[in-house]
Amino acid sequence: MATLATVLINTSWFKRLIGRSDDDPESDDEPPEVADRIGWKGSLEDAEVIGRSPLSYVAAGESVSSFVGKEISSKLAHYGLEEIEPEEWYPLAIPLAMLYDMRDEYGDVRMRNMGQNVPQHVEFPPELSAVDDALRAIDQAYHQNHRGEEIGFYEFETTGETEGVMTCETPYPCEFDKGLIKGVAKKFADNPVQVEEIGDSCRKEGDYRCEYRVNWF
Repeated sequence: MATLATVLINTSWFKRLIGRSDDDPESDDEPPEVADRIGWKGSLEDAEVIGRSPLSYVAAGESVSSFVGKEISSKLAHYGLEEIEPEEWYPLAIPLAMLYDMRDEYGDVRMRNMGQNVPQHVEFPPELSAVDDALRAIDQAYHQNHRGEEIGFYEFETTGETEGVMTCETPYPCEFDKGLIKGVAKKFADNPVQVEEIGDSCRKEGDYRCEYRVNWF
C-alpha cells in the first residue's frame, strides 16, 4: 500500500449514479477559473494532479456520506473526469472546480469534513510517529501528487512542545486544508486537536495564503 509520501488515498472509483443516466451526453463545460473563486495568484495553466488525488476526494466524501461521495463523482464527471487512472496526470483545474462547487453548494463545514476524512484512508510511513513530523509530511505528499510551475506549498513550523503554525499557499479551498491539517494531527495525537486560523490573510477573502495555529493538547 502506498504511503503518505506518495499518495493521500488509494481507493476504487465510484461512478456517479444520481442525476445522470448512461444516455446523457458527456458535458463539455469548462471548469470555472480558480481565480474567480479564491485569491490564488499563481497560474494553473500547466498544473496537473495525479489520478490518485481526485480518487481520494471521492473516498473522503464517502466517509462523510454515500450521497457526498456520489456528488463528488458527478461533479468530476461533469467537468470531464470520469474514468480516472490512479497513475495518470490530469488538469488540476478540474478537481479544484469540483471542490469549489461543493463548497459553494454545501458550505464550509462539509469542506472541513472532507479534508478531515482524508487521513483516515492513508497508510503513513512506519517511522512517522510524531504529530509535527506528520504535518511537515503534508507538503511532501502534495508535491508527489501535483506538478506545475505554480502549485504552491504547505509549510509547518513548530512553535512549542505541542503546537505549531501551518502556512497554506495552494489553490485548494482553505476550509478543505483546515480539515486536512486537523485530520493529520488527530492521526498521531493522543489528545484533542485544535486548528485555528490566524494572521491577517485568508484565501477565502481573496488573499493568497492562510495560516493556522495547530495545538495537540
